[in-house]
Amino acid sequence: EWARTNAGRFVNMFATVMAACIISAPGNELRGYCLQDPSRALPFMEFFKPEKFVRSTSVGALIMSVSLGVGTLATPQVEKLWGLAREMLKRNPAGYLVFVATVAIAVFSLRGQKEEDSKAKKV
Repeated sequence: EWARTNAGRFVNMFATVMAACIISAPGNELRGYCLQDPSRALPFMEFFKPEKFVRSTSVGALIMSVSLGVGTLATPQVEKLWGLAREMLKRNPAGYLVFVATVAIAVFSLRGQKEEDSKAKKV
């Protein structure tokens, strides 16, 4: 029953992702070793640095675990919001026009911002 609560879903996702990241880390390290550029390949004992391995594994696992845990919490709320929006659009089809106009304005303003940024970088 606890697993169906927000805290339960977060903890289950967090623990599962953390375990998966830690379990797969040695394989990722071996893959990196095997995919080295042959002209600059390091011997295994030089390539594998335990402190770097532990640090990158723990930071990467923590970032991914928190991200997916938060996503687990956000998904039901977004589904509710999307359901409300769909119901509103079914009742009022003119809302589609407002939605399309809003998306178009957002896209055009982002394009304009990108053009301004690229011009500023050239100067």
